[in-house]
Amino acid sequence: MAASKSLLDSLKKPEPTNFRMTDFRRDLHLRHKREEHAKKERLKALQESKYVPKYAITVDTSRARSNNDVLRMCIKELGFKEYPFGRKDNCCDVHWHACHFEDNPEVYGGKVNKFPGMGEICSKMTLFRCLDIMRDLFPTDYDFYPRTWYLPAQFHEFSCEIRKMHERRVRPKPTFIVKPDTGAQGDGIYLLREPNEYSSFNGKCHVAQEYMSNVYLIDKFKFDLRIYVLLKSLEPLEFYICQEGLARFSTLPYENPTNKNIHESFMHLTNYSLNKRSSTFNRSERDDEGSKRTVTSVLRRIAMNGHDSTKVWRSIERIVCKTIVAIVPEMKVEYQAAIPPGKTGASCFQVLGFDILLLHNLKPVLLEINASPSLSLDSEQEIAPGVFEYVHSPKDEEIKFPLIRDTLLHVVPLEKLKYYRKRKKRRMLRKLKACTSHKMKRPEPLVKQRTSIVIIKADESDEEKREVDVTQQMSEMHMDVDSSTVSQGESTGRDAISDDEQESNMKSDIEIEEEADNYYENKLKESCLKQLYPAIYDEECERYRILERVAGLFIYFLGIRGSLRIGPTGFRTFARKCRLNRKGMTNAAVDIMYIDLQRRWDHMNPERTSGKKSNGLCYQGFLDACMEIARRKFYAPTKIEMLENLVDHCEISINLKDNDLANNLPRLHFRRLGLQYRQGSMYAMPRRVIDQMAEETTIEDLLTAHEKKLRQVSKEDIEAFLRKNRRMTYLPSSTTAILGSSKSANSE
Repeated sequence: MAASKSLLDSLKKPEPTNFRMTDFRRDLHLRHKREEHAKKERLKALQESKYVPKYAITVDTSRARSNNDVLRMCIKELGFKEYPFGRKDNCCDVHWHACHFEDNPEVYGGKVNKFPGMGEICSKMTLFRCLDIMRDLFPTDYDFYPRTWYLPAQFHEFSCEIRKMHERRVRPKPTFIVKPDTGAQGDGIYLLREPNEYSSFNGKCHVAQEYMSNVYLIDKFKFDLRIYVLLKSLEPLEFYICQEGLARFSTLPYENPTNKNIHESFMHLTNYSLNKRSSTFNRSERDDEGSKRTVTSVLRRIAMNGHDSTKVWRSIERIVCKTIVAIVPEMKVEYQAAIPPGKTGASCFQVLGFDILLLHNLKPVLLEINASPSLSLDSEQEIAPGVFEYVHSPKDEEIKFPLIRDTLLHVVPLEKLKYYRKRKKRRMLRKLKACTSHKMKRPEPLVKQRTSIVIIKADESDEEKREVDVTQQMSEMHMDVDSSTVSQGESTGRDAISDDEQESNMKSDIEIEEEADNYYENKLKESCLKQLYPAIYDEECERYRILERVAGLFIYFLGIRGSLRIGPTGFRTFARKCRLNRKGMTNAAVDIMYIDLQRRWDHMNPERTSGKKSNGLCYQGFLDACMEIARRKFYAPTKIEMLENLVDHCEISINLKDNDLANNLPRLHFRRLGLQYRQGSMYAMPRRVIDQMAEETTIEDLLTAHEKKLRQVSKEDIEAFLRKNRRMTYLPSSTTAILGSSKSANSE
């Protein structure tokens, strides 16, 4: 028995040492994933095999993620063609992705709903630095956001400001809010009152701002407004504002911050991602109730309280315009790095989310910009402790569906829209004609056959056969007359109907062209998107666009294609070609300024200065250099005038650098005028030289005249003329004084 038992034990399959009870679930999960992948590939192959007309408007939704629901609803209503798995043979008209532009290497044409580098530009530090620069130039116009400190680089300044407030005994006691630079959905936000309460997690950068405690309340709850903005194009600049948005409310009644309630995030923060976890979150579907409402309901409530809601909305529009104008220079720098000039690539548009807070006096304040606002139509609902399910949100659909639909109408090619409308109209008319002809068709009358009876008598021959016409006999009873009259009337009616149909068809074909041209134009006029720039605030915002000219200089001197930072060689080239040395800027001073600014900005941005691509001076550092040069060498009463003088000087130097007028003139012309020859532009010539050149009709005439004089005169005559008419002889001040005194003595 023992031997048989040992034999059976040896035949058993050895048990794995790392056996787990959930291994079979892992196998089932992997099998399910393989089946899903195979199904997806089959659907993708089937989608690509279908024929797509050339006039069809195609939309790539392969990376739309949470935006898929609302996007597919809009595509279905507009009649566009969706590609849920992408398109390999050709690029789509619109690529709607929920990821960054840099994560789409396969996109080489069409329109993409992301701008390059927009995630970094809309980060807290970069956004408020752009606004700080504009506030430095326009102090009274850019006062719509709280004071900001950049930590840890400005921790010393932040601590000194808190100490000064404590010394002045400011009441109520000042409170500050700390936000991570790249945070989202309220993650990592907290309030503090003392600088020692700040802690930098893993060396991350933060922004510290004044906490706005005197806010406008509705039903004793704090709220902010999510305003959606469509940035349609960068060059030329064009953007729209959605006339409907979301109002997000906190879930605890608001109180001024104290040491007891300073950590109540459901009271002081209005982020939906935080408050949806609260047990007091109100999911009412009415417009004027709940923790999520519409902007129009809030403005209506403000008007009911006796305030001017139209003025509030116009102030929000101006904030949107000024903020976009402030970040456009950074966007242009990022855009040229991703899509350099002359390179074929996709054009961009983007939907942005502006978070606006209303103070007690209804002054709007900008909190931040969300580069990827949520466009999902679902909301979370807790059905059990810790168990959530997604339910459809009617308020989200009411706001986001028209937003995405009108965005697609603005960005798709207008020619394709009109052509698609014409085809659709003709197809509908053909169906209508077929239905009309089927209804108007009547059964055809029976064709009357002539009936004859042959009567043959037995005693008559074949020649005497008589033919009797029965029809003629029936006509005696007037039956034939009535039937002929009816048949004639029916035929006349059918002819008249066919003529009317042809005339109406001709009219409809002519009107199709006009109707198709005007249909989408009227559709865009009735959309929920209102154009702010350039339609309304063009003249008002034009003076704020001075920094775009500075960005143009930065891009001009980058040197390396696709780079975001200017190196030392490019900075020296900037100083040389803009002729800053004639303003007293030596090469050593230029190099020292470059090194100092590079170290400063590397210290302020420790997260973005690691790696080989970070070597050099960023655009904001270059802007600081321009401000310092303008302060030293182009002094004026205001900073904006100093910067404008510097930019004008640089642009003139760059534009005249390519002018070949001075280079084409012979050196003898300069010698005869008593000037030293310089290989350069007309910018260095005195005004009298330019006036003498302007007397000639053309440059060719001037050159021809000098060539003739050179051929006619001899070398001795030229030297004598130069000795007699030289005007640029250097005389020291002492020699001039001696000559002047001797002349006065001789005259006496």
